[in-house]
Amino acid sequence: MPLLTDTQEARTRTRQRLIDALVKVLPLLVLMVFSYSGGARSFSEIGLEVPWYAGILLEILCILPLAFSRTNPGAAAGFMAVCCAGQLVIGAAPSVSALAVPLVVYACAKYGTPRVSWGYLAVALLGAAALGAYFVYLDLHYQQQYQGYGNWTEALAGAGLTGGFAGAVALVFWLAGHLAGRRRRELGAISERNQLLIRERDQEARLAVDAERMRIAREMHDVISHSMSVMIAQADGGRYVLQQNPERAEAAFATISDTGREALTEMRRMLGVLRDEHGELQKRPAPGVQDLPQLIDDVSASGLQVRLHMLSDSIPRLPEGVGLAAYRIVQEALTNTLKHGGPRARAEVWVATAAEPEPALMLEVRDSGLGASAANDGAGSGLLGMAERARLYGGTVTTRAHSGGFDVLARFPLSTAVAASPAGPGAEANPSNHGQENS
Repeated sequence: MPLLTDTQEARTRTRQRLIDALVKVLPLLVLMVFSYSGGARSFSEIGLEVPWYAGILLEILCILPLAFSRTNPGAAAGFMAVCCAGQLVIGAAPSVSALAVPLVVYACAKYGTPRVSWGYLAVALLGAAALGAYFVYLDLHYQQQYQGYGNWTEALAGAGLTGGFAGAVALVFWLAGHLAGRRRRELGAISERNQLLIRERDQEARLAVDAERMRIAREMHDVISHSMSVMIAQADGGRYVLQQNPERAEAAFATISDTGREALTEMRRMLGVLRDEHGELQKRPAPGVQDLPQLIDDVSASGLQVRLHMLSDSIPRLPEGVGLAAYRIVQEALTNTLKHGGPRARAEVWVATAAEPEPALMLEVRDSGLGASAANDGAGSGLLGMAERARLYGGTVTTRAHSGGFDVLARFPLSTAVAASPAGPGAEANPSNHGQENS
């Protein structure tokens, strides 16, 4: 069931009490007034001296707890039982208040706990038995007063009918309340389960949004970091050769322009995915392993000497996500070389498939830059992004900084079908031993 605040719950309980007072209490009080409109009467039928207002007061007190029968069924039934017992003690048999008893038994069965429900069913049956005993005593009292003797047979027969009828009415109302209460609890359980499912769905949606946000953040980081590094390197080079070699400066500025346009296109593509709500955005395919030669050419144009070792025919067809992750890892590794490797750094990239111990796509990027002696910018988001990308597809990324440079090794497990690709068994188990150079 929907969770309510304390204020909402208090208002609901107050509204329920008001409705019960208008629907249950008020009609019985009006009926009681009409039943006593003929004048005052003696409320003690067994000869006790009882003020006339005492019986009326007990009658009213037996009816008023109905206003709390839904919100506090146990307390209402208990108070009513005490008042009904008081009526029998003073010899004032219940009149209109007798109608309140089955109503409160129904409320206990429907709204009360199992302990309250069964407990007050027993109290109601005991009350019916007590009412029968009261009528036995009353019949014998009148027989002795008017006939001079008491007939136990007639008294027991009349009391049995009265007590049995009262017990049967109480039992019928209890069964009706029990069935209604069970249905109410089942509906409440269904409502609560629906609420849990809704919360679970919302939580899964939030997790999906967070995952998508992280993915876009990685994409933005890779695109911006790589493009800005290339543009900065070209701008620095163009500034130095502007006077001595205008042609090389022009080429550097052209590279800056092309790189900026490429970065802007990538950003628009990602932001377009965010804006598109119906999947109608037409965008170019995400880059993959097949686009690594172009990436190497772009990085080489920025001044970093890079060599790619990859046999295109030996690389199986990869899922788009795996291909994109591999491309971004190589891109991030070369971007780090541009940023931290130093002016004399060189880099080599190996891409191959390994069949042992299990089929896998292997990537290795090595540079001869500053390595362990490079200045740390304190961010570390690039290495973290590479690890997260690999982990999404069950892969791993291992990095190592040493005196001779920096190494990045990535491994993506492949399916059996991918392992049976043209690479052949045992081919390129060590990507660093691959022979062909694409650039």
